[in-house]
Amino acid sequence: MPPTQSETSELSASLALDMVGRAYLALALLYETAHPGEFEGVQQKIRAFVEDNFRIIQETSGREMLAAGTVEGAAHLVNSVLVEVENKIATMIRPSRYMQG
Repeated sequence: MPPTQSETSELSASLALDMVGRAYLALALLYETAHPGEFEGVQQKIRAFVEDNFRIIQETSGREMLAAGTVEGAAHLVNSVLVEVENKIATMIRPSRYMQG
């Protein structure tokens, strides 16, 4: 049975979010490498921006323009990427902090 248009759109959105997430992770690691210890503050600003935008989308999606669960699913995927980036950056900077102390 071929996938429906909704399933195809959902798969495309998931793939796009995954690609953006991988690019963001690479940029985050480069930023932390170039500016040790500064990424935490930047990440907090990015997370607040993303959460605000998802809140706005959620509030305006009550008009049935988005498929049910689309915003929640996207928010979950984006949050997963942000958490992964935070963990990788923490792992990356932990050894340098111990070496300094």
